[in-house]
Amino acid sequence: MKRRGYLIGAVAAGALLFSLNTNVQAATVPISDNATSYVRKGNQYRFYFKAPTRLTVTTKAKYKILNTSDWECIPYKGKNKNTKVFYLRSGHYNLTTKSGKNVKIKTSATRITEIRNKLETFSHKTYPTTVRYSEAIPIKIGQTVTGMTDMYHTEKLNTMNRYKFTLDKDQKVTMNMSVQPVYENSRSNIFNNNDIQIVQDTDYGYALNPWKTKGTLKNGKYSWNLEKGTYYLEKGSARGRFSFKLTSEDTNALPSTPKLTKVSSTEDGIKVDYTKADNATGYGIYGSSLRRYRSNDPLLDAASMIGHSNFTPDGNYPDVLTQTISKNRLINGETYDIAVRAVNDEEGRSFSPVSANQKFTYYIPLKGSHEKPKTPTLKVSYYNDHGSDEPYINIEWDVNPEADSYEIQYSLKGSNKWATFFSKARSGDIVDDPTNDFGQDFKKGQVYEVRVRALHSNLISDWSEVKTARVDVTPNR
Repeated sequence: MKRRGYLIGAVAAGALLFSLNTNVQAATVPISDNATSYVRKGNQYRFYFKAPTRLTVTTKAKYKILNTSDWECIPYKGKNKNTKVFYLRSGHYNLTTKSGKNVKIKTSATRITEIRNKLETFSHKTYPTTVRYSEAIPIKIGQTVTGMTDMYHTEKLNTMNRYKFTLDKDQKVTMNMSVQPVYENSRSNIFNNNDIQIVQDTDYGYALNPWKTKGTLKNGKYSWNLEKGTYYLEKGSARGRFSFKLTSEDTNALPSTPKLTKVSSTEDGIKVDYTKADNATGYGIYGSSLRRYRSNDPLLDAASMIGHSNFTPDGNYPDVLTQTISKNRLINGETYDIAVRAVNDEEGRSFSPVSANQKFTYYIPLKGSHEKPKTPTLKVSYYNDHGSDEPYINIEWDVNPEADSYEIQYSLKGSNKWATFFSKARSGDIVDDPTNDFGQDFKKGQVYEVRVRALHSNLISDWSEVKTARVDVTPNR
């Protein structure tokens, strides 16, 4: 790297050294990033790096290195107490010292591109630019993973890294991680906090307590008791270097698996009864629409835990364990997968395997009129967004105050196949992407047929008249 001017080199003239020992006005002075110089209190010494750089500083002086936002840069320990190592993004930096006299300082800078393969277990090109689970990087228990996050301004690399590992039996998994941010840890807007999350590869997701690291943490540990299966490890938000390793050992800390005993419709939602499980402090209820991709509720889309009752293992349980999935999350006439699992919150967070599921169709209990609702009057059209990425078939019907929900069917004309979904919208809904039902997106010239019927609890109207919508522009998704 080309040397810049600096205050005094290792072979500087005595006269110049003398001038620095006198009282002079404070100044901003360029300093070399590869040389031996002298620094003193009152002056500000300036570095500039065109690219991310590892800077090694050896000196007895007490000093700070700040970026142009006055964020203090965090060092790694060097080979001795007077040596520190900084990993810095490109840009300008200022060094200040409290030393009243001239103190020798030695600096050595290396572009990170020259040593990057030594710092990262996986090449930065290996990490996908998306965060889809299907693109997670496989790792093994016992493997050490090192890397950097968000050190380059221009690379298209998300701050979320996602890995994938598999357990062939129930295990207690421990993560030992070091994380070193680029800048000081009191600034919340520089992404030096780091969230660690474990997600199971299953239709029944759950929220393991995330491990939050902060600042200059070294050798932090967090453990989970996990059942046999495949898991995703998400590491995100930290800006700087990191290193972690997963280890495992046999465990019998998982709660036993509860069983569903009864599922029923109530005015408040779906009431779920289940049995007691050993070693449980609580229970999670799952409810997933069989048409998950149609739901606007991410909890139903992912079959996440939507109820959680807490007990203590030695406490008094009620005779019947029960929870209710709120009607606000449900659509009348929709069929759901219902399941339960036990939770132990005492050490980390441990979950039992999920119970056998039960399919259940939710109908709001009848009250008032017991007659089937009127047949809806229907109007449809294709919304043309001129080739952008958000076209849809717009569906409208007349408002019926007695309808609890609507069943919508649509078909690609000539396919002889109807796709179905339910809606609790009062006056209309949309079809925004037919790919899941017909294997292809909208295409210019296609004609779709649509019909709707109303539901009042389990009472169903006749189908409306079939209406059509023509696609006039192929979307550019």
